[in-house]
Amino acid sequence: MAYDSKRGRTVLFGGFDSKGNYLNETWEWDGENWTQMADSGPLPKRFTCVMAYDAQRNQTVLFGGGPAADTWGWDGRNWTQLAESGPLARDSHAMAYDSKRQRILLFGGMSQSGTKLAADTWQWDGAAWTKAAVTGPSLRSGHTMAYDSTRDRTVLFGGVEDGKTGALGDTWEWNGSEWTRISDFGVTPCAFGSLAFKGDSVALFGGSSNTSPGQVYGSTWTWDGRNWTLRQDFGPSPRFFSNLCYDSKRGTLVLWGGTIETSTISLIDTWEHSEGP
Repeated sequence: MAYDSKRGRTVLFGGFDSKGNYLNETWEWDGENWTQMADSGPLPKRFTCVMAYDAQRNQTVLFGGGPAADTWGWDGRNWTQLAESGPLARDSHAMAYDSKRQRILLFGGMSQSGTKLAADTWQWDGAAWTKAAVTGPSLRSGHTMAYDSTRDRTVLFGGVEDGKTGALGDTWEWNGSEWTRISDFGVTPCAFGSLAFKGDSVALFGGSSNTSPGQVYGSTWTWDGRNWTLRQDFGPSPRFFSNLCYDSKRGTLVLWGGTIETSTISLIDTWEHSEGP
């Protein structure tokens, strides 16, 4: 899910239905209603693809999922394939749009048909992908990222490491040229949570402990660049694989869907959170 700031719409693509079938529907949220915009799009149909809105080029950019290795752009009416080369095919990666450098940053994920974790960093300039860093966070998938435009940092949190039980709880920041590990404590370690910059801080919701038996979270945390703060422990039910973005026009966080308890129980509810008057 990504927020199209030019059109004032939250864009949602793909996923799977109650029978486990992958989808390639495109929907948009205007603050009151969901509207299906297209019933066809990137193929193959996919789940765990990732999107970010490129404000410089006025398009929502989608990469991977399935796993796949293609890049697509949505202009509000049509999907267009933008590239077939770049990062290896993957899913459960993370992306964020760096508005200062006008680049989309991508990190990590699960590649090669779910058999290998990645720890590579890539940037999309609207025309091509370029590998951007050699060192940084460890191999992982299920992490989440958001760009803090006030502090000019892309924030990365959590995820899971290959073959290890339990989720990660480390926080990293990208300054445009390198990664720095900022914190190892504060928020509850989790994977497949949702992160979004909300104008004054980065908000994190939900996630999974990645343990057996597993624990699913329903807490909201914020990151100010130095500390994580628990903001509320009530609201949407505990979930992971939810989608979160910030509607800058209305000053509202928008959350949709997610998974509870097991991967077979999915949600289709929409929530909003605003701290304004």
